[in-house]
Amino acid sequence: MPAENDVEGCKSTATTSAATPRPDAEKGENIKSLEGEGDVDEPLEKAKEKPPPGINASLVLLYAVFFTMFTTGWVNLNSCPLNRLIPIYLIVAGFVGALAKFLSKLENRIAFNISMALVIFHIAWHILGTYVVYKEYQPNYESTQGVYCNRTAYLLSFWILTVQYTILGLFIMCSLCYLLMRGDFKNNRIKDLDNLD
Repeated sequence: MPAENDVEGCKSTATTSAATPRPDAEKGENIKSLEGEGDVDEPLEKAKEKPPPGINASLVLLYAVFFTMFTTGWVNLNSCPLNRLIPIYLIVAGFVGALAKFLSKLENRIAFNISMALVIFHIAWHILGTYVVYKEYQPNYESTQGVYCNRTAYLLSFWILTVQYTILGLFIMCSLCYLLMRGDFKNNRIKDLDNLD
């Protein structure tokens, strides 16, 4: 009798394990169903899940720069009688830049259009800021010596503009180098393929 109970117990566990599919088998069936379903022209990216949201270091740095510009301009709004547009430039550039970047991340057509309009405004504001800041180059930083501008507000404006123009210049230079050497890259690739034959 005990031997028969053991055999029946083994049979019952075998049938229950066979009746419930393993998670690995389900995963394989789901992958096969994803590969088999849909049109042939449908991109594989639609079948993949979006990666979970995370913190992007460059995005954090960019928002930190915008926040620094805004707060420095706000704190020093009345500390630049030489040209009040310098702290105003910082306030508007920081706010508009952060808002445009935030709206560009939303998956909404209206938000995207507003973001593009803000980017165009930001470029125009950048050109105005360039004129205002570079026109007042080497201002007086001491309030006791006449008309002055706060050192932090002016130098932040100056170096933000200078770094942006440096990055723009490097981008243009690298793009021109690529355009000039694109033919050489193609010729070398063709020669390498010919040598393989």
